[in-house]
Amino acid sequence: MVVRDPFTKPFCGAEDLGKAIPENDHAVSVCLPRWEDVIGYEEGKAEVIDAFESGYPRFVPHPFVAELFLAAQEEFAKKDEVAMVFPSLAAAWRCADYIKRRCGATSRLESYGWENLTAVLFKEEAFTWGWKYWQHSGEIVSSRLAEAALADAPVNDEAVEAGKQAISVLRQRIAKLYHGLTGKDVFLFSSGMAAIAAVHRLLLIDKPEDPSIQIEFPYLDSLKVQQEFAEAGAADFSITESGGVEEVKTWFEEGKRATAVFTELPSNPLLRTANLERLASILNKKGVPLVVDDTVATAINTDAFRYADVVTTSLTKMFSGAGDVAGGAVVVKPGTDFYELLRERLPSEEAASPLFLHDARVLEVNSRHFRERVEATNENAAELVDWLRTRPEIKNLWHPSSECRDYYDQVRRSSGGYGALISFVIKGGEPAARAFYDALAISKGPSLGTDFSLVCPYTLLAHYDELEWAAKRGAPANLLRIWVGLEDPEDLRGRFEEAFGVLGESG
Repeated sequence: MVVRDPFTKPFCGAEDLGKAIPENDHAVSVCLPRWEDVIGYEEGKAEVIDAFESGYPRFVPHPFVAELFLAAQEEFAKKDEVAMVFPSLAAAWRCADYIKRRCGATSRLESYGWENLTAVLFKEEAFTWGWKYWQHSGEIVSSRLAEAALADAPVNDEAVEAGKQAISVLRQRIAKLYHGLTGKDVFLFSSGMAAIAAVHRLLLIDKPEDPSIQIEFPYLDSLKVQQEFAEAGAADFSITESGGVEEVKTWFEEGKRATAVFTELPSNPLLRTANLERLASILNKKGVPLVVDDTVATAINTDAFRYADVVTTSLTKMFSGAGDVAGGAVVVKPGTDFYELLRERLPSEEAASPLFLHDARVLEVNSRHFRERVEATNENAAELVDWLRTRPEIKNLWHPSSECRDYYDQVRRSSGGYGALISFVIKGGEPAARAFYDALAISKGPSLGTDFSLVCPYTLLAHYDELEWAAKRGAPANLLRIWVGLEDPEDLRGRFEEAFGVLGESG
């Protein structure tokens, strides 16, 4: 079978609705080719949802995962019960506890009988809360893990050894990116969100009554983890002119406490960077850790550990590049006040939502040319950004080369660039954004970091039920987010030119 090449034949036509991006049994994106398809997905319209071959694994149950849930339901469920399957007993217990706290429903747990998989069974009306836990926590069963469990075949010794070797290589490869670290400082998880949730959970142990603090516009579930999994929730400083410094300074001057400060390098989708240098100075005196997620910037472009105590990163994105595997990492740095504490506690968290051996093998291969891909996409994005800034159709454009550049440069490596994620708003409001999106010949779906370019109406996808909240924080509903891949820049400009041309015709 000839696999579709997204470089020459992007997933962007109306006939591509629901197709897996890329054409792979384990794809982590799905095509939403038209603006109306995005809205249809958000509103749960059957004609959109039923067309899905795949989806982002924390938001859309992969066919193998859905089949695994059904198999557990058929084997263990009582009348009116449904099942979800988690990678461990610990993750399953956390889901059951979350459901109980959110809606009062009780759950039953059963060992699925394959590795450490554990089924959570509850009444159907509680499924929304079970799925919210899956989405927010990131403690997911990957498509490859589900596939293996459904086959009910033991993982042979050779495969186990190959998987363990891949995990060892990945730990060392990631540690090397941060300079001076070893594989023992890297912990691997089933998703990037599982990595963030693990850090949040561990830091709560010693300060269970204190809120965390979010600086700059948060990726959807990065904030949800803080809000949903702690009694005290989170202080939301996603609107800041000081890079979070004045807000955090005032917070402590008022006698308030915090478990940790969370931020992203840079934020998604507004691509702003917090003032990490000043924040670290304040937090060090208060004994509060600074947790930085560097997924968008990558450790190739930036060194978050100049100021961070803990770094989290999604391996699903640029580290993989292929869009066919999920994973995440927590990296801790020797010499920080929290190093020994986290090194002691993280292994049990890693065991609760581990990177599956088969996924590790794929991720190891995918990440072999990580640096080269980052450097190439940096250059492609820089060219596209410079060109877009000259276009009269663009109303607002966000990129780390212009947004909070001084703060980004605090942690940018001497050889580092500004990354390949761009957000922009087109003049003419939603009608213009809709026309441009529908016409743009770039693969259309969630996620970022793939070798090929991706576009999505980010705010609609991530914040459809809280558009007013997002708009107040600078992310309007008609914002478009572009991941710039390895295509020739001239080719990309040509695709944009054609889409801009549609605006002229409609105007």
